[in-house]
Amino acid sequence: MKYLTIGKILNTYSDHLTENEIKELKEIQRKPSLFVEQAKALKNVLFAEETDFMLDSGADAKDRAKGKNPMRVEYTERINLKRKTFGVSVLSEAGYTTDNSSQKFCEEVVRQTKNYKELIDLKRNGGKQIVYVDMDNVLVNFQSGIDKISAEDIKTYGPDDLDEVPGIFALMKPNEGAVEGFEWLSKHFDVYILSTAPWKNPSAWQDKLLWVQRYLPEVAWKRLILSHHKNLLKGDFIIDDRTARGVDQFKGKHIHFTKNGAGFDHWNDVITYMKNLI
Repeated sequence: MKYLTIGKILNTYSDHLTENEIKELKEIQRKPSLFVEQAKALKNVLFAEETDFMLDSGADAKDRAKGKNPMRVEYTERINLKRKTFGVSVLSEAGYTTDNSSQKFCEEVVRQTKNYKELIDLKRNGGKQIVYVDMDNVLVNFQSGIDKISAEDIKTYGPDDLDEVPGIFALMKPNEGAVEGFEWLSKHFDVYILSTAPWKNPSAWQDKLLWVQRYLPEVAWKRLILSHHKNLLKGDFIIDDRTARGVDQFKGKHIHFTKNGAGFDHWNDVITYMKNLI
């Protein structure tokens, strides 16, 4: 999927659009609206082919039911070329959409457009966008700490409460690429570490501070925030491996750092994405 603004689509990819689509796209760009409304309007313009079946005649509907697209071949080829160009899945043999990649694309375009406008304003005022970075399983390799505790501790605390083992956070190493990624982010964004420390493990609160001092560069000095309510923080991005602790209510963009293919699998993925915003 490409990371584009509405302006970049108009300036660079207009050859994939009809005159009417260009006109409607400019109207969306000009008229401010809520995120959901703008993403929906954008999808209706850029990927109107996904509703072609709603205008099918009886014969057309029968063709689709047999797996045959009743639309002209030239039209279908043009549409699929556009979709490929934007990094969106092509239509099925019957002319149906196969996933929600077009929806995700439009949502990302709205975000990129919003971020670009905000970034321009910030640069004019000498400011930077705010980024919060989680610790556990994002900056920190949590498993590296588990690997160093005793079998007795594992038995005592059980698999679900190992974060309550005293001193466990002092044993953890950085995730691959985390330190370098944090350094890069700090050059281009206003970056803070936003983590949650276990309520029943007082040592964790101290150990997280010591971890930051040990592994992160001086730019992280006094930028550690520990909170169980991350949604209370105001900012543009949060890099976190979970949606808990208020992340799902964070007003900015959640960069979902995971290791299972559901989000940003590695720090390289995060930096590649963030480079599009500067």
